[in-house]
Amino acid sequence: MKTSHAMARRQLLKAGLVLAGAEFCPEALFDRRAAAVDKTEIVIGPREIVKGLDGMSRVADQGRNPFGDGHNAAAVISSAFFCREQKLDGDIQKEILVHLEGRLLTSPIYAKARPKEAAEPNLVEGLLDDLDAGIATLRGKGHNIIFAVACLKALRDLPEAVTPERVGGLRRMVQSFGMTKGTPRKDPEPLVGLDDEQKFIHFIFEEFLKAKGNGFNGHVLTIGHALVELHRMGHKEMARKGVPAYWQWMRESRGGDEEERKSAPAARRGSTPLSREYWAAQAKRRVGGIAGSHTIKYPYSFYALAKELKDEQLKKRILGKIDLLTANS
Repeated sequence: MKTSHAMARRQLLKAGLVLAGAEFCPEALFDRRAAAVDKTEIVIGPREIVKGLDGMSRVADQGRNPFGDGHNAAAVISSAFFCREQKLDGDIQKEILVHLEGRLLTSPIYAKARPKEAAEPNLVEGLLDDLDAGIATLRGKGHNIIFAVACLKALRDLPEAVTPERVGGLRRMVQSFGMTKGTPRKDPEPLVGLDDEQKFIHFIFEEFLKAKGNGFNGHVLTIGHALVELHRMGHKEMARKGVPAYWQWMRESRGGDEEERKSAPAARRGSTPLSREYWAAQAKRRVGGIAGSHTIKYPYSFYALAKELKDEQLKKRILGKIDLLTANS
């Protein structure tokens, strides 16, 4: 009987239903119900990616805010990759879509689609040049990297979306963050770089655990994730060029003394962003604007990177902060 009870409890933990007072299980990072689905219904996919690209291509238009509106568009793009990469089932995706339609897709940047044009794959080179021009120093709190890489990943996924008007708007967005003037000074205290990707991802999470719990600690994940994605796309030299800017953000995010960390709000041990219940609960929260975009972008980067971790002890430690991260978004 005791063995049977232990097995049942372990199955609950594996399913991501971490109960109050229960010990965290690293396997709860991934909802087994979602991962078991072979043929996942696509509720959020190419349509949202294109909408996100169209929205992002307008954030630098006159009267708009590239930083604030860019958060919105990046979240819409990221939602599709989050659902796909975590194999979320149709019911979970429908709840996320409610969040998108109620909080994000209401923005004027989505008022109309870009006109149909013939795709020109070589246009991506200009977008890469624009990112390269500013990646060496911290710009827009790293969002020049986050937004550009989200767009590059989207255009790679949907090459038919590489059209002149759309890419022209995306380039204006990246250019709005500015260029690096002169040669960036050599970092006096190099941290962990991208030469060893596994060590870099481990470093990202160690820094995430040190970051201030101020609602923006998730950027330790999102900027790091963007650099990993850029590296994996084959733009290795450019990704490495952006690492010192990331180190600067890391240092600025390291927070407080031990007492401050002890007094931080305790994580809620409940449903995770990989469950329908979690997203249904988001509908009851009054979260909009930039915080509303973080509700998607933070879990997207957290789970994408966490899948790569091989350190079981570190997995246990980061599990204790996922609820705090999403609660403060």
